Amino acid sequence: TAHKHSLYYIYTALSKPITLPGIYEFTALGLLDDRELDYFNSQNQTKVPMQDWMREKMQADYWDKGTQSRRTPQILHFLLTSELH
Repeated sequence: TAHKHSLYYIYTALSKPITLPGIYEFTALGLLDDRELDYFNSQNQTKVPMQDWMREKMQADYWDKGTQSRRTPQILHFLLTSELH
């Protein structure tokens, strides 16, 4: 039988900065079968693995490209919110 898997990416963007620990203006979280896969936030600016097997199996260029792909929606968010204010 075939196994079914789910892959989701959740992007959260705040319309203005909040000065609370652990709350960032922009975050992206990848979930595979409801487990955290990778994470990015506007403070660290780097996509990081959340599973040991991802850290061990994926090449450095995967994480570099992933970081760039997370920065694109962050830049769009910045442009949109700056137009609104």
